Amino acid sequence: MRFAKSILVALLGLSLLGLGGCSIFSAQPVGADSGKTSVQGPNGAKGGATAPAAIGRYYDFDDIQVPNALKLDKKRSLIFRAGKFKAGVLVFTDNLEVQSLINFFIDSMQKDNWVLQGSYKYPRVVLFFAKKGKTAVVNIMEDTFSTEVTIWVAPTVE
Repeated sequence: MRFAKSILVALLGLSLLGLGGCSIFSAQPVGADSGKTSVQGPNGAKGGATAPAAIGRYYDFDDIQVPNALKLDKKRSLIFRAGKFKAGVLVFTDNLEVQSLINFFIDSMQKDNWVLQGSYKYPRVVLFFAKKGKTAVVNIMEDTFSTEVTIWVAPTVE
């Protein structure tokens, strides 16, 4: 059984190497195309005469927009409500470019009256936002074939 798995992995590896072998010699700089999609989609924000489609939506927090391409992981998300008190964590996944996610969240949070308080980068990106009565932390982690965005929201004591 172990031998069969080894052969299967080797064949899969050779197949992938054969599919991408010629691209090793392309003139394109390393890292120019990560294979990840930007938040605006494969064609970017520029387009024809039609109105741009909404690229984000609101989930459990009506002042935090999330890119449409991200998929909510309900098994790992948790929202707590008690009266007007609402807090929680939302977890999203897909295969998006980290820089486009950073730009999206900074832009959309500002439009919803959040103020960027600080951030750090490497090995993950964390953005710290605040507004009257609450704070939000957006954590962006990139893996080889996926990107995960975790958003924590909590009220603050005034």
